[in-house]
Amino acid sequence: MDYLTNQEINALIKEIRAGNNDAWGKICRNFENYIHDCCWKQLRKFDMSDAYRKELEEDLYMAGWQGFVSAIKNFDSEKGKLLTYATYYISREISKELDILLNPLGLTQRPKQSYENNKAEIISRTTLDAFSGAAISAMNQKAGAFNMPDAPEREKYNAERRTLQILEILRILTDENHSLSKDELGRMLRLYRIAKYDNKTPLEAPNTFTSTLESILTELNPMEYSEQRESEYQIKYEGYKEDRLKKKLNKEKGRKAQDITGFSYVHTFNNAELDKLLQIICFSDMLSAEEKSQLIGKLMKTASAHYKTPFWDGDKIKFNPKAIHGRFSGRNEHEKENLSENLKIIQMAINNAGQIKFKFNRYTDNHTLLPKTDYIHILSPYHLVVYHDNYYLIGLKNDDKRIWHYRVELMSELEIVRDDEGKIIPIEVSAFEGLPITNTVWNPEKYMAEHLNMAWDDPKDIRIKIRNTDYTIIHDWFGEHYEKVDEIINIDDMGKEIQCDIVKVRTSPSMIVHWAMQYGSAVEIMDEEIREKIRIEMEMMAKNYENR
Repeated sequence: MDYLTNQEINALIKEIRAGNNDAWGKICRNFENYIHDCCWKQLRKFDMSDAYRKELEEDLYMAGWQGFVSAIKNFDSEKGKLLTYATYYISREISKELDILLNPLGLTQRPKQSYENNKAEIISRTTLDAFSGAAISAMNQKAGAFNMPDAPEREKYNAERRTLQILEILRILTDENHSLSKDELGRMLRLYRIAKYDNKTPLEAPNTFTSTLESILTELNPMEYSEQRESEYQIKYEGYKEDRLKKKLNKEKGRKAQDITGFSYVHTFNNAELDKLLQIICFSDMLSAEEKSQLIGKLMKTASAHYKTPFWDGDKIKFNPKAIHGRFSGRNEHEKENLSENLKIIQMAINNAGQIKFKFNRYTDNHTLLPKTDYIHILSPYHLVVYHDNYYLIGLKNDDKRIWHYRVELMSELEIVRDDEGKIIPIEVSAFEGLPITNTVWNPEKYMAEHLNMAWDDPKDIRIKIRNTDYTIIHDWFGEHYEKVDEIINIDDMGKEIQCDIVKVRTSPSMIVHWAMQYGSAVEIMDEEIREKIRIEMEMMAKNYENR
């Protein structure tokens, strides 16, 4: 093996005891071949065939790993080298296991154990590293670093515990891109018991192990595959679409069925879904850094050890969550809690088609909310939307039968309206073009485009001139809700031709005035009525900025 220096090993031991899974993986890789060598060194002492030695190797290899884990627990870096120290533990456990396996009456008389598959598969380094790190992490969390609950020597596990152990291994080590064969799963079950319980109980008889796996699949999966039932599978395996398990269970006596292998756990979220969820949490301005860390940590526990994300290092968020801000990231916790509670009440009302009532507020000079009046707004809520980082509720106002929208954070004393018997009072419906009562007939993006900056006046068709290279401005504010209606050529001060387009949008006439001034010479409103309003607004601004 490519030995690590004593200094490197000492540094890794400290990291392992601090819960660093990567450090554990490095040491495991360094000793993997060495433990194999120790097994064969013991086996060569006996006069037996290489095939028979190979049959014994798997049990000895797992015993060697048990010795290695014990060595890591007790190693004192100031008293010697890990290799020398670990060799004693590894060799001792291998020797003890060999004494158990060999019949004291003599090798030739020893009854051999019957295996379904004598050809042991090599556990991949990725699998070994992933599980070893996860096992050590689990041990530290449950019992404190290297202080494990002891299991009696060679304790046997009942069917319930065996089932839970197999499920835990599959959850940690497999996913949509990684599976374990039945032999690999058996090896990992031995390593799981060694790492977690310091127990080297031999693996259950092949028939028992196989029966447990088949019982798990029968309980957690549909017995017959169809595209509609694909999402019902909790543990997938090779040939599940061909109903291989059902065929095996129903095979005729004396006929051999295909073996069930290649197991993979179906996690709550696939990798792509987890990527999206983590991004949403990381870039949310409604969550504190601590809340983000807690939520991401919980989500990561739903993934296999193979899942990697640039946002999480296995213990904490990799980036500085305080450096990711929206326009309102600085809202205090009370404001965020109030907004979150309002959103829940509104959604509950929408779900139950019930009315709500509330007071509407404004901000004061000391950053607090104050009701504009004592007036109680009663609304039939239809939809929640987000416009430029603010949440808005769109609904029918009961007293004037018009569609209104309100900023959710500015609501207070919000509650669902109920009658004297405590029953929810149902919403009212008003007939108008584009009634936003169901998602099937209402387009929220179109509504927001027609209400620029969520203005309250009625939208109108407005023509805007832009350079044909400046469509990003239009798209940022109106999405796909605009129409090119003409092309013209302008001549600049240098006599150069500039290709311009006329686009038509339907939006707020009052707010388009301020929007046009915001973009200065990049846009030009073509409708004379609005052009006049812009001129008046500019004259008023000029007076405000005259020299005093």
